[in-house]
Amino acid sequence: MPELHLKTTAAELWATAEEGTGVVVISGSLDFSIHELVVEFMDRAFDRFGPDLILDLTRLDLLDSRATGLIVLCWKRSLEEGGELSLVATERGATRILWITGLTMRIPAFPALRDALDARAAVAEPGD
Repeated sequence: MPELHLKTTAAELWATAEEGTGVVVISGSLDFSIHELVVEFMDRAFDRFGPDLILDLTRLDLLDSRATGLIVLCWKRSLEEGGELSLVATERGATRILWITGLTMRIPAFPALRDALDARAAVAEPGD
């Protein structure tokens, strides 16, 4: 059961802890019409889970430029607070813009949530 939840006519967002990391899942359209609600939701996610977050964008139908800017702000906030933001997204569909703009060269992106969680676990383990 999600610890945080937001449902609008455009999108649904939920957040929960997975293996000690906050995971935010966004479904539907992430655009200007719900920008302020998503900003508030992300503030609550940072407050609840800290600066280490994974954004699962695999259920997005639309990602506009304002929402892309919001992802950049979340990434910067994670870094400033000593954490890391990762994305779950593919290089097609609504999230393709993340590759076109080069954001995935700076923000780690994974094809599945399991991959993102495994990468976090590998960093947390002592060196081999």
